[in-house]
Amino acid sequence: MAEVGTSVTDARQRLQSMLGLSPTQASRAVDEVLDSLGLEVDEYIARRHAELQAQGENNPEIFERIADELRALRFKAPKLSARQIRRRIYG
Repeated sequence: MAEVGTSVTDARQRLQSMLGLSPTQASRAVDEVLDSLGLEVDEYIARRHAELQAQGENNPEIFERIADELRALRFKAPKLSARQIRRRIYG
């Protein structure tokens, strides 16, 4: 566990030095990344859908965007169509 703590501290310091983030901003960025990496596919879909809706995006665009994002994330997600994503959200 000490390795993880050291890695988190190193990541925060690196964000501060490379991007000029404040300690608070760097800490928040690292925490957000770690939180996102712990999500299951359905949790990610639900969270991302809510975020994009709050930004005023419409559902057809949201579903396509999430489908694209799933292909690039660290968990192995099945290839989902926009329709399949919509069904996971609304049933």
